Amino acid sequence: MYLRVFIFLIIGLTATSCAPKISFKIQRPPLQQVVQIKYIEIGKFEIVSGQIEMPKSEKSQLSKYANTREQTLKPAISGFKSKKVESDQITELLRAALVHDLSLHSPYQLINTTGDKDGYSGVVPNVDEVAVISGKIKFFEMNIESGEDLSYFANIHNKGVRLEQSLLASAVAMGMESSGSGFVIPTPYIERLAAIEVEIFMIRKSNKENVVSPQTFRSYYTRKWGGSPKTSHLPGIVRKTILEDFQQDEDSSLSLLSSIDRAGLSFTNPTEYFARGFNLKQNKDVPQTSLDLKIRLGRDIAKQFVKQISPYHETADLMVQDGNSVAATLIRGNAYQQAIAFLQNFDKRTAEDEYNLGLAFEASGEIPMARKHYVLALDRENDNQEFKNAVRRTQY
Repeated sequence: MYLRVFIFLIIGLTATSCAPKISFKIQRPPLQQVVQIKYIEIGKFEIVSGQIEMPKSEKSQLSKYANTREQTLKPAISGFKSKKVESDQITELLRAALVHDLSLHSPYQLINTTGDKDGYSGVVPNVDEVAVISGKIKFFEMNIESGEDLSYFANIHNKGVRLEQSLLASAVAMGMESSGSGFVIPTPYIERLAAIEVEIFMIRKSNKENVVSPQTFRSYYTRKWGGSPKTSHLPGIVRKTILEDFQQDEDSSLSLLSSIDRAGLSFTNPTEYFARGFNLKQNKDVPQTSLDLKIRLGRDIAKQFVKQISPYHETADLMVQDGNSVAATLIRGNAYQQAIAFLQNFDKRTAEDEYNLGLAFEASGEIPMARKHYVLALDRENDNQEFKNAVRRTQY
């Protein structure tokens, strides 16, 4: 009996350990092809007026919240409208975010980031190799401070006394309830809404032609502090879409590395540590400032655009096949170049080996080579879903 159970456990563990999914940090090529550009200038960004497009999933479900206005606070916000203002804070923050991401994640050399004609440093390069990035910004921001009547229940701690005595003795614990049968108390709240829409142009300086197609990028923000978590000045489906698609990192804690860096700064440079507010507890329950929202939205737009013109990294859960054990071990250990060299010199590659070779190429950012070996794997096993997914994933 025990022997049979033991053998079953071994078989079960072996079966579940086959072809585990591994998290890879994969280098992806730019989403658009950039030809003969080595230098980048950051040109003018201007605020323009107009309506900002709402999140896409909201459009297809307009009818769903048409009759659910009871959860929408007044004034109900049904659209984001940008107004042309003189303040250039958002334009400068977006420019700074672009400079930051391009300097860290792109192969181009920044030669002018001021937007001025005299913003060069050093020798001016061949204008045929220079691209100028500019854009038009629509920006919306609203800060609503109000209150709503909410029902609370009283949990009596002092047993055997009247409710009036308990209230006078501060011996009750208050909690919100949803039936509306408790004590109705005016409850204050703050709700902040923000949206940005940026049309970005990248033109060759010599002939003013588009280097890449002009594209429009959007980002949104909504958060409510206080009041009921179920109500908002936005329609429910719009608020849900923004939270799910644009604020998934909202509740994530600071990374360990970031915490270590901050702790180290407190010893190496205490003045900067206190000046940057690192001594203060960071809490998501503290309302964001207007500057915080603009920085967040500007960074989001910059990241979306830089992916268009520069190689970028993303984390993906991919499955290593049970091919050659040496190659599979190298891939699981992130030794992609060694795995490529090993498999390329391996004469008798199976379909799984071809897939793993493609996986190593993909993790190294060599997408055309990865696709070539994924196709070879699929040619041998044309009903393998994992191979089909790989071919589809690396399709341009």
